Amino acid sequence: MSIKNLFSGATFVGEAAGDRQTYFVFSVDAGYIVVARRSRNNFSITVVERDAPQAITRKFKGQRITVKDLKSKGGRADLFGEYFDRLNALYVMVATGRARKLKEKLGRAMLFKVK
Repeated sequence: MSIKNLFSGATFVGEAAGDRQTYFVFSVDAGYIVVARRSRNNFSITVVERDAPQAITRKFKGQRITVKDLKSKGGRADLFGEYFDRLNALYVMVATGRARKLKEKLGRAMLFKVK
């Protein structure tokens, strides 16, 4: 994916509230862009592949999951290899209405309910 074309045609999809901040999700041809504010003029940007939400829904529909579950049971190392890839894929799920973040936790881990 070319950085020059990363933002072309970006459409706002929704937002997801994390424990400490809000994540803004945009749809692009290559997948989804998750943007989080770091400071007044500084943002963190992560790209989530287009296949990630479908893979999560197919594998975990109706279940409560954590970021760790995507690594151990997700079956897609290409999509869920790194911690922040998994976390941001779950934020995309929330922003697109395919999951919701639960208030309860499993130990210190955030819980998500896949619809």
